[in-house]
Amino acid sequence: MTPAAARPAPAAPARPAPPPAAARPATATTGQRPLTVGGSAAVRKAGRRARLTVKRIDPWSTLKFSFVYSLAGLVVLLVAVVALYAIVDAMGVLNSIRSFLHDVEGGKNSSGIATWLSFGRVLTVATVVGVINVILFTAFATVTAFIYNICTDLVGGVEVTLAEKG
Repeated sequence: MTPAAARPAPAAPARPAPPPAAARPATATTGQRPLTVGGSAAVRKAGRRARLTVKRIDPWSTLKFSFVYSLAGLVVLLVAVVALYAIVDAMGVLNSIRSFLHDVEGGKNSSGIATWLSFGRVLTVATVVGVINVILFTAFATVTAFIYNICTDLVGGVEVTLAEKG
């Protein structure tokens, strides 16, 4: 056994050595550099805050926004109906319902309840419901803007506090 192999290796320091004093700026009170994480100071400035009051909502812009928003809802509704109809039809559920309804009706006539389960009829009903929803949602949002404007004349509006991220 050689003397170099008998000697234990030196232990690694628990934490890295601090940089030289010339490389770090000193603070006025302690004479030491403030702790930093990722190069930014640990103490940050507080963000600015502003208190604002919403005095009026323009009914015309509310009408336009709510109309476009509800049209997007109509598209989502129609896509969901088509997707769900395709899934249910692929699973054979519609054929089971049609055969059940045919057995219940006794085969008397061909224009029974089962005709309401056709894809065209389901899509037509979904479109009519969606268009009614577009009209009602747009009207409701516009009337709400008018009512808000009337209420702000009485109580002064809604106060909102805005703050910067900081």
